[in-house]
Amino acid sequence: MLNIGQKVFLADYGAGYIQDIDMKEHSNINNKYINIYLLLDDMNFMIPIDKIVNHKIRNVLNEVELQEVLSTISNHTQGIESNWNNRYRSNKKKIQSGDTLKMCQVITDLYYLKGQDMLPPGEVKILERVEGMVASEIMLVLGIDMEQALRRIRDLV
Repeated sequence: MLNIGQKVFLADYGAGYIQDIDMKEHSNINNKYINIYLLLDDMNFMIPIDKIVNHKIRNVLNEVELQEVLSTISNHTQGIESNWNNRYRSNKKKIQSGDTLKMCQVITDLYYLKGQDMLPPGEVKILERVEGMVASEIMLVLGIDMEQALRRIRDLV
């Protein structure tokens, strides 16, 4: 059950909180919508309640879970796919899962490539996006701003 004020993570968009649950009329049909404010893009995302199952929404991690997941960023990469196209697809799948651990694995791998000066421009954008999504969850859990959240991630790399 989703409640106003609840902190949530929306796969592919990042963390936010439920601003309100409201009835809206669209094409003369009344529908109940959930309005989620997303920190990363500073936007409201409205989802019809009857379509909520089509979106991967979960509660944000608690502080202990977050610290455990973030610690994986400092681990060494387990082997990176050499084919850019396959790696891109794999990383997109991990990001779209909404699983913070998988997103941290993407951050680890892409920072490794960046350190080797082998990060293609397309993957630079993926790194920025996934870093922002994880940082948005850090912001909500720890009550800090985006710069501090990004610094926490980058200090682990």
